Amino acid sequence: MFQGINAIEFSKRFGDNESCYKYLEAMKWQTGYKCQRCGCDGYSKGRTSHHRRCKKCSYDESVTANSIFHGIKIPILKAFHMAFRLTAKKKGMSTTELGCEVGVGQKTAWVFKRKIQAAMKQDSHFKLSGKVDVDETMLGPNKGRGNGGRKLGEREAIMVAAEILGDGRTGNLRMQVIESFKALTFKYALKDMVSPAADIRTDDYVSYLTVKQDGMDNITQVRSEKGKAFEELHRQIMQFKGWLRGTHHRWSKQHLYAYVDEYVFRFNRRNKRNVIFHSVISKMMHQVPHPYPVIKKLCAYST
Repeated sequence: MFQGINAIEFSKRFGDNESCYKYLEAMKWQTGYKCQRCGCDGYSKGRTSHHRRCKKCSYDESVTANSIFHGIKIPILKAFHMAFRLTAKKKGMSTTELGCEVGVGQKTAWVFKRKIQAAMKQDSHFKLSGKVDVDETMLGPNKGRGNGGRKLGEREAIMVAAEILGDGRTGNLRMQVIESFKALTFKYALKDMVSPAADIRTDDYVSYLTVKQDGMDNITQVRSEKGKAFEELHRQIMQFKGWLRGTHHRWSKQHLYAYVDEYVFRFNRRNKRNVIFHSVISKMMHQVPHPYPVIKKLCAYST
């Protein structure tokens, strides 16, 4: 496992394509080879050094098969360098900057970054626990009258939930793009992000009251006092907005959920930055391929 965020050490470890493939081989077949077609555990040399050929059915399997790396159009070494740069930098980087540093076009960098963001997707099985503060925020232009308060207009809404530790600091975060401020939307978002045993604290908005009366009696409502009652949570919201503006400069409705996932992934691993590269590569190896048509389809589902 590669550890650390030192660019020199990274370059020593991964100096060519072959060293990258060896890293993926150790990750994919760490418990032994097993043919994905027939289940046989015997193999011989495949058509390249990073292929294994099943002795029973002769299926020639690449180390990148059935992973996000499958079918990438750039050298694996450049893919590793992009993953390292995105994970080593505390706040990540834009695709324009990424493309310039690695020597690929901005569109190529954008597509590969979307693959990495797919690996950063929030785990629906992970729920926040303990004391959890919840609120919503909005992104986008506040144009015209009638867009104050919780009226979306042209804006996008995000529900933010944060564990509040005993000393007042933030534990883990969960965030989710929501389509409205209706009680049913809140209910499903809360169930997806927060453990049923958690003590949830919200403001006194009526939709939270409806959710509480509908069975989530672990919700406690307090007056927001213009945010003073949720000072730590609102600090995290402002940091997210600052990261979105400062690193990515702009966002679109179709891709907002991906940036939300990336931010949460980074924040919840802020004390484990030395292994974040390995974590991302591992997740990419254990997810289905994400060619460009799949990315487009995912974007269509998010609209």
